[in-house]
This record gives sequence, C-alpha cells and structure tokens, in this order.
Amino acid sequence: MEYGATGFWSGVVGVLAALAVIAGYLIGGARVVWLVSAVEVLAVMAWVAYRFRGRAHQRAAGEGPDAAHCERCRRARERLEARAAQPARY
Repeated sequence: MEYGATGFWSGVVGVLAALAVIAGYLIGGARVVWLVSAVEVLAVMAWVAYRFRGRAHQRAAGEGPDAAHCERCRRARERLEARAAQPARY
C-alpha cells in the first residue's frame, strides 16, 4: 500500500511542477520558465540527497563513536590502520 501512496504523491508533485512551468510561461515568458525549472531541479536534488544520505550512513546498533558506519568506510579505516602500523620508509 505504501507504494501506491508514493506513486500518488509523485503524480501530484509532477502535475504541480507542470502547472508551475505553465504559470511561469503565462506570467513572464521563457526566463520565468527557466527559473521555475531550476528551482524544481534543486528541490528534487535536495530531496534525493536527503533520502540517500540517510540510508547510506546508518549506524548499526552497538557500534561506538569510532566505529565505521558503512562497509566502504570500514575498509578505508582498515587501510589507514594498516598503513599507520607499517614502519616509516626513508
């Protein structure tokens, strides 16, 4: 059922975006259409960044403040620790 609600609200946002572009054209022409479109693109990019950032950096329960929060960060931390453990080369 959640997908249906998401699909509905996506459709509503799409229709509102199209109406905003049409209203921008009727009010001020091509420059207002570009402005409205730019605002819409920035809003979508911000929403997508917010959604994916929240999913990509979730901490597992029981991890401390120094623990890696994702697999990629865990591997990077291991590489840094391995590099720090090696003696300095001169």
